[in-house]
Amino acid sequence: MKRSVAISIIAFLLLAAAGNAQEMKLDDILNAYYKATGIEKMKDWTTLTEKGKTIVQGMEFPFTMTTKRPSKLRVEAEVQGNKMIQCYDDGKGWSVVPWSGSSTPQDMTPDEIKNMKEQTDIEGALYNWKEKGHQAELIGKEDMEGSSAYKIKVSKANGDVDNYFIDAENYILLKTSSKVKIQGNETESESLFTNYKDINGVLVAETITTKIKDQTVSQIMIEKVEINQAVNDSIFVKPLVKK
Repeated sequence: MKRSVAISIIAFLLLAAAGNAQEMKLDDILNAYYKATGIEKMKDWTTLTEKGKTIVQGMEFPFTMTTKRPSKLRVEAEVQGNKMIQCYDDGKGWSVVPWSGSSTPQDMTPDEIKNMKEQTDIEGALYNWKEKGHQAELIGKEDMEGSSAYKIKVSKANGDVDNYFIDAENYILLKTSSKVKIQGNETESESLFTNYKDINGVLVAETITTKIKDQTVSQIMIEKVEINQAVNDSIFVKPLVKK
């Protein structure tokens, strides 16, 4: 009898241990994500230049996005023969928007500056989230078109709240979602990450599709990536306007 009881206890403990092993914690999931994507190697990237095209309503717009640590970003896009420029330089932002009727550089709004600043984070909010002042919480698992994904809620230091969906099998980022305001109304925006490519040991999504209410509103296709190229600080500085 005692032997049977002992065997039953051992079996119970083994099953319990196996169950606990399957219940991954937030840190386990993120560490698996870091390892699978090689994201830690991005720490050695001082500059990052991405070139490609944005597709909106069937129209293609070539773009170049240049990021320089610690907090500089320049985006250029060709729109109907005109050049649109957005720049962020350590807390300040300016833009040139030809279709506004002026080619003169204009200061960005606080919301625009906030958005640009967030984009200077090369590794993204999930990496070293504690050091960045964010809060992260594992919500659970969700089904994404047949794939199981871990849902992680990130409350950012700037007040924004985003959800990240990491594939439960290969630990790559599948999707992010967040609340955005359009014409004063709050709605959910989703960005889907596909067509991953190895760039110097780091998996980078070459296609980013943005949807609102399940409708595709834009698609970014990255065609070329340059790392640690010399980038002059002057390209981020707002040009002086001659009076």
